[in-house]
Amino acid sequence: MAVRFALLADSHYHPAAPKDFAPPKLLTRGPEILTATVPAVNALSPEFILHVGDLLCGGGSFELSRDQYERSLHDVATAYAGFNAPLHCVPGNHDCDAQDHRYGDFARTFHTPHVLDVVELAPRLRLVRAHIFRDGEADGGTWTDALDEALRGADAEARADGVVLVLMLHAWIHPGVGDQPTGGIITNAARLQETLAQCPTVAATFSGHRHANRIRLFRDYLCIDTACLIGYPLGFREITISDDGWLTARWHTLDLPEILAHSAGLSAEERNQRWAGEFGDRDTTVLLPRARAIWQ
Repeated sequence: MAVRFALLADSHYHPAAPKDFAPPKLLTRGPEILTATVPAVNALSPEFILHVGDLLCGGGSFELSRDQYERSLHDVATAYAGFNAPLHCVPGNHDCDAQDHRYGDFARTFHTPHVLDVVELAPRLRLVRAHIFRDGEADGGTWTDALDEALRGADAEARADGVVLVLMLHAWIHPGVGDQPTGGIITNAARLQETLAQCPTVAATFSGHRHANRIRLFRDYLCIDTACLIGYPLGFREITISDDGWLTARWHTLDLPEILAHSAGLSAEERNQRWAGEFGDRDTTVLLPRARAIWQ
């Protein structure tokens, strides 16, 4: 039986942004985008919803006061309570408060893991949620000893049970085209890459952070990186995983044409294309080799 879900990234809600900051973000339009997101997702009737982080505008960069941080937590939690399916989140680097870079309030509001946890999504499919940030640190995330040990443990249990894992975390695991080997990706990426190579039940990973769509097979696991909701290409993914190991991705743009055009107009077409990705980075059907091997 197929499993179908929505995948969101980098909604960057700010309740009273003084400006939009760097493109493609339109922080001043955050309330409109937040309002449009829930009915657009519900219209697809997904079985569950994943959000890979940066729901908010805390951390550095966005001048978010403590009062605004608390209000943003309330606003987003209230809006997302309208989802008709369970929501599973991991924190991004902007989900902590901007003063002390602490994640406790976010974790309590959205029930995110302290380090790593495992959620049963379907009879033969489990979600691994990784919290790659530490209180007091304003960075792009780190793959730690504790995370590594926990993922290897989840893989061992999954192998014993004949179950497939999908991993969600905020930062990219592999660099993009033209990047330096360690540029713009999780700290200790090489270690995580090695662990993924040695954990054969992890069939796919889901990330955000860099506001660009990308779907790539690395070795025999699939990495799906997703563009932002707060600006161009202004949407989210619908993902279907079939019981014979095929993954189908479809991109859904929010029905906010004026906001989409405004965001697109902030950057050159080449830059917009990088965020949107190639056609196969948005809409594709691809085999998950590890899922096929385990399920068949």
